[in-house]
Amino acid sequence: MTALFMKKTLITFILICTVSLVNAQEYKFGKVSKAELSQKVYPLDSSANAAILYKKRTTTTELSMGEITLSTTIHMRIKIYNKEGFDWATHQIYLSSSKNSDKETVYSIKAVTYNLEKGKVVSTKLSKKEVFSETKSKFLRVKKFTMPNIKEGCVVEWKYTVRSPFYTSVDDVVLQYSIPVKKYEGRITLLGFFTFNKRTKGYFPFHVKEEARNNPNFETTDKIYVISAANIPALKEEAYVNNIDNYRSGMVFEVSKMTIPGRVYKSFSHNWNDIAKNIYQSPSFGGELHKRGFIKDDVAALKATLKTDSEKIVGAFEFVKSKVKWNEYNGKFVIDGVKEAYKTGAGNTAEINLLLVNILRQLGLNANPVLLSTRDNGVPLIPTSDGLNYVIAAVEMAEGVVLLDATEPYSTPNVLPLRDLNWQGRIVREDGTSDGIGLTPVSPIKETSNMSITIDEDGYIKGMKRTTYTDLNALHYRNRYAKVKDEDIIAKIEERNENIEIENFRITNKRKAYKPLTEMYTFSSEDLIEEIGGDLYFKPLFFDALTENPFKLKSRVYPIDFGTPFVDKQTVSISIPEGYTVSSLPENLAIGLPNNYGVYKFVISATDSKILLRTVLEINTSVYPSSHYNELKEFYKLIATKNAEQIVLKKL
Repeated sequence: MTALFMKKTLITFILICTVSLVNAQEYKFGKVSKAELSQKVYPLDSSANAAILYKKRTTTTELSMGEITLSTTIHMRIKIYNKEGFDWATHQIYLSSSKNSDKETVYSIKAVTYNLEKGKVVSTKLSKKEVFSETKSKFLRVKKFTMPNIKEGCVVEWKYTVRSPFYTSVDDVVLQYSIPVKKYEGRITLLGFFTFNKRTKGYFPFHVKEEARNNPNFETTDKIYVISAANIPALKEEAYVNNIDNYRSGMVFEVSKMTIPGRVYKSFSHNWNDIAKNIYQSPSFGGELHKRGFIKDDVAALKATLKTDSEKIVGAFEFVKSKVKWNEYNGKFVIDGVKEAYKTGAGNTAEINLLLVNILRQLGLNANPVLLSTRDNGVPLIPTSDGLNYVIAAVEMAEGVVLLDATEPYSTPNVLPLRDLNWQGRIVREDGTSDGIGLTPVSPIKETSNMSITIDEDGYIKGMKRTTYTDLNALHYRNRYAKVKDEDIIAKIEERNENIEIENFRITNKRKAYKPLTEMYTFSSEDLIEEIGGDLYFKPLFFDALTENPFKLKSRVYPIDFGTPFVDKQTVSISIPEGYTVSSLPENLAIGLPNNYGVYKFVISATDSKILLRTVLEINTSVYPSSHYNELKEFYKLIATKNAEQIVLKKL
């Protein structure tokens, strides 16, 4: 028997024993073992700062005082291995409410911290005074607590029940987190009056058993889903992911129809056309597009001055942006209505963009709403009403579709904020038709920078940098800095690049959304050049270089989301100080990604008096497939390595 065979056999045996122990162990609240408290690292992932030893979720439909409620009980036990895992000792319970004051409520919070002290298990209970409430918005509250007596090696445990009047809105089943999960158990009981579409998501497989049970209280046959999994690995997040929840293993439920024999039948969703049509027919959506009396004078004034279609689009767009400000609420339905939003000067996404569609139609344009899911809401992979949480405006023209989001003061036609750029939207029309529409820009966004630098014989540098931003890059910049004082922007740039001091700072077109935005400044530094034996050593891009690979995972199961194709160009001109000559330059580099997904070029040359460097990083896709992750990782590794190489100037 070979050593390799014995090693594989031993590993297999250990894994079988681990799974058997997981399945055999019972997790009764309050019964934390010394073995759990003594454990120094998680056996299957020694890098884990914490691990969920056990999570159980039980969801049932209940009848109380003639009202149907959805009751969900959560039991969670977490092992904290070190100080980096202390964040897992804080827990938040999100509670929704509705326009008509229905709200979710949390009951029976029990929470305990366990430590092993002198060989004994010491318990510290969470007191009611340590549970805090916070209002996040008109429709969202949070119950929050941080466990007491947190130490390295402790175990925390909590259990609570949430009762919800929204009995058709079943929270997603979540099995995977940024830390590993040892064991998960779930039991979801859904009332037989309702038929739910269900789907699993994520890359880690788990077991789902479907059962049926007679419910004498409702005289229905309820559906029960028993969900189980063990040894779930951590879902580790790194750069360029749109919403990690899209790839987290779990299960999603959405009601598709309600059937109460002899009383009610209602279909909620079958396909995207049905969903779009149902939403459009709602008084809180399509009904708002016919309210025109309150704005007829303003529309008449716009008609008198706007002649071409382009003028009408921009004129109506800027008019709405000037009249109604976004109140930070997303929504596909209005809350108070377009008239009230216009009157008060504030509204949610639906009120602002449905008002825009309304005005565009009155100006004679073929304008319609576009339903979409924002990036933080996830990608709706199946037809789902809940998966759509936002609305923008579209004008259909012979030349193509113009997309507009008037919630952003510095947006322009076809330049949508990043939150909107999430796969596809659904354009919905008054005649009941709808079509999918791509939201990701086809043309790359561009950022171009030029630096000119002089170096004196002591290695002190002075320079000037000019960067031009367009489209989405300009929108991001304006959103971040349009209302920020120049001295505060300077402080942020200096903080990001701690080796420079900035002078003569200037931004052109800071608030002029229809013009390219340019940032210019001069800078100086004593710390960007190293002198060794009289020679000068420095990186060719100085402080403006990517020198760390953003991709560090061994493998990645979810795609790389750049948001949009992009082109970054950098030009650096370096004056060689008198008394020095070029001793060493980095070699030129030209590399590409498979399938023309991207290229990087690094071209450097020198004369007696100057060094000239040009770099181009071009990514030609908004979403890069995980199947080519290793190539992308190597691509960025080569870029970072090249940017870290040094120019050497030799003293004559």
